[in-house]
Amino acid sequence: GQTIIGIDVHKRLVNITEMEEDGTVRENYEMENSEEAWNRFTERYISTKPEIALEQSTSGKYVARLLRNKGFSVHIADPVKLALIYNSPKKNDKEDSYKLAKLLRMGELPEVHLPSEYSDDLKSLVRYRKSLGEEVTIIKNRIHALLSMHGISIDATDIFGRKGFREIEESFPKLKGNEKIVMEDMLKRLSDLFDREREMENKISLAVKDDKRVKLLMTIPGINVYSAAVIISEIDDISRFKSKEKFASYAGLVPRQDQSGDRDIRGHISKRGPSMLRFVLVIASHIAIKKSKKLRAKYLSIVRRVGRNRAIVAIARILAEHIFIMLKNNIEFMDKIDSLTERKMKSMSQMAMNAKASETIAESVKLIREKLLTKSSEYPFS
Repeated sequence: GQTIIGIDVHKRLVNITEMEEDGTVRENYEMENSEEAWNRFTERYISTKPEIALEQSTSGKYVARLLRNKGFSVHIADPVKLALIYNSPKKNDKEDSYKLAKLLRMGELPEVHLPSEYSDDLKSLVRYRKSLGEEVTIIKNRIHALLSMHGISIDATDIFGRKGFREIEESFPKLKGNEKIVMEDMLKRLSDLFDREREMENKISLAVKDDKRVKLLMTIPGINVYSAAVIISEIDDISRFKSKEKFASYAGLVPRQDQSGDRDIRGHISKRGPSMLRFVLVIASHIAIKKSKKLRAKYLSIVRRVGRNRAIVAIARILAEHIFIMLKNNIEFMDKIDSLTERKMKSMSQMAMNAKASETIAESVKLIREKLLTKSSEYPFS
């Protein structure tokens, strides 16, 4: 019969329950969480191809990927739902691995999606690109604060656009000596961050240039290669969602509902699910209502009733539902603008060609070490 295995993973140790199809525990044992131990585990079970259950955690995800890549059928359990199912004070590693195996055998394991390797890799790139944008925002806010301290107001619409930078230069004489040094350094850091943002977007373009789903999403006005990559990295496989409503709910774009007796109160959106996915859909909606006649008409009919902010969120939900239909049926956006789509495709190809070859980690570490050694010899503290 089918072997079922529950694995409770910790940083150094792993507890394993091996169960038969009828629920009989064949064996419970402990092993190290090490590469050698997992190689032995693979050799032991690879021929029997057991069904394996693990709990979602940092260590659990690593083990799940490792086992999946070796050809095992892996199921990841949602820890929050597990806690609700087993509202019991009895908790130990042996008991936890047994519970995982038992729930999987009964078909009651509350599962979460295990992303593909491609999705995980893409997520690393897009989330790092987002962190660079957050660093840019912090420095921009500091520049704003420094200028405001001297009553300097920049008239340009975008303070960090061409006109804005010119006005910042012209306001330099009003700053004191050391403040000028700080301002110059912050502007240099901004310039460096803009370069790194551009290079990350080049790398993202290189990673997704052959992904047909990314090209489909880029037919939507307001979605470029970066936002398309974010959406694909969070969705992974569209077939895991049963309907467009389920996908909109995953994106956290459906209203909370409080239903009791005759009452049915719908509140603000749930904001559950990946915040990055929700963020790019809302940003895309601002542009889509300007470029798509159908979405603009929908927005205007909603905005009169609920105001601008809630209307944009409603459009983001509609956009999410369109994305589900597009990816499910392999079709382009209903209001596609050919000239705009063509420009975006050309830009993606160019950015992919501009992506620089990455230095090896060893080269990067060597460079940092050299800089640190130079620094410590130039500025001794002892």
